[in-house]
Amino acid sequence: MALIIRGAKPTNVFQLTGVDENSATYALGWVLEQSSHFRILVGEAIFGRRFNMEVSLISLQKHGDDGGFTDIEINGGSKFHCVVEAKRSWDVPTEAQLLRYRPRLALSGAKHQRLVSISSADASFAKRRLPKSVDGAKVVHISWLAIQHIARAAHALASKFEEKMWLRQLVEHLKGFVAMERITDNNVYVVSISRDPITPGDPYTWIEVVEREQRYFHPIGGGWPNQPPNYVGFRYGGKLQAVHHVETFEVVGDLSKMNRHWPKTEKDNFVYKLGPAMRPPTEVRTGNIFRNGRVYCAIDTLLSGVFPTISAARDETKRRIELGE
Repeated sequence: MALIIRGAKPTNVFQLTGVDENSATYALGWVLEQSSHFRILVGEAIFGRRFNMEVSLISLQKHGDDGGFTDIEINGGSKFHCVVEAKRSWDVPTEAQLLRYRPRLALSGAKHQRLVSISSADASFAKRRLPKSVDGAKVVHISWLAIQHIARAAHALASKFEEKMWLRQLVEHLKGFVAMERITDNNVYVVSISRDPITPGDPYTWIEVVEREQRYFHPIGGGWPNQPPNYVGFRYGGKLQAVHHVETFEVVGDLSKMNRHWPKTEKDNFVYKLGPAMRPPTEVRTGNIFRNGRVYCAIDTLLSGVFPTISAARDETKRRIELGE
């Protein structure tokens, strides 16, 4: 017997509502209500010290007079009030967006008021893009990775079976939002690169970025990874050319400022520094994959010589995931 949702096997109960940012905020809100240890540790992350959030109302998707919906509001009456804006990718809320929710805090009259950003972005990235405060209310950023760490810590402190169970479910659900397992993840993100010039009038090609510069870049989110993979594989000419370990990465807004041959961009991109090329011992053809299709494959399925095509390696990887191997 197997349960399949949208073609995939769910790994936790929170995936029943999807795998978007709403599913994460619903999961976060639920576990905040279920786990006292989690509430205490989240309070420390928000307020910078041990903070009792026991007497509170947790509201999800709360509508306000501003016409918008907040992802989460944690209201402790006159003691504290937090408005949480959550995103799945590395995006963080704009100052205008935070300013829009500022009156909700003012109306509550709470002594301790916080505007909280939660996203995949790490602390240094968020610090560069978020204001320290908005109209007197302090702005705090917490990454999904930090939330997952907090849930693990709360699990270690909890003694009740039900509380531990919900914390495990949250940790599992957030694996799709964080990069904690990146350095030990043996999956390869396989992409297609082109011999075509990157920009009109400049002969520099996408292949040269990888093979000459040992670099690769792509947008964050919008169908692309929200977190850097551990390995990237490149295909062109109808076959897999090489697999590279991602040595380091950085987030860049305008790629053309980093390299004049690269395109001018306005949104954030991951830029990877690649390790040495690892090539398969036998030819691995593309197989049944769309021309620009991007897939994940276990590294051994690409480099062992057992699977003749990338699509076969992809299918074997999916089979292992479904069986929990």
